[in-house]
Amino acid sequence: MHSPHSNNHHSFRQQGIALIEILISVLVLAIGLLGIAALQSSSVRYSQSAQERTTALIMAGTLTEIIRSNPVVARAGSYAGNCESQLLADWALQLQLATGTSSCPEVEWDAGAGVYTISISWQDEKVASSTSFEIQVRP
Repeated sequence: MHSPHSNNHHSFRQQGIALIEILISVLVLAIGLLGIAALQSSSVRYSQSAQERTTALIMAGTLTEIIRSNPVVARAGSYAGNCESQLLADWALQLQLATGTSSCPEVEWDAGAGVYTISISWQDEKVASSTSFEIQVRP
């Protein structure tokens, strides 16, 4: 038989182990919550970046429709240029406002191939990199 004194000592040891288990559980939970907070922050940044990219793509599609709607002027290369171009100034300003940048899009005309190349690029501060894409359109 065990003496009552040894049972008390054994239960005291169990209480200390339970406290250590609770502290470890709290530590693991805190690390998990910090990971979830970091993941949420990254998710917000990347979704905002994707929204800017989508908006720029929609704006490029808008310009392709403008070019296609006036084929005679388009085939003369009149839409080629950058922000200073008279036909592109309003569109370029809307693009800059939509992407939150001062970068100027470029529209090049290849008369031999009969193709416009629309190049849009901007510095994406949310993900610390630059974003760019090109679209080609035939008038």
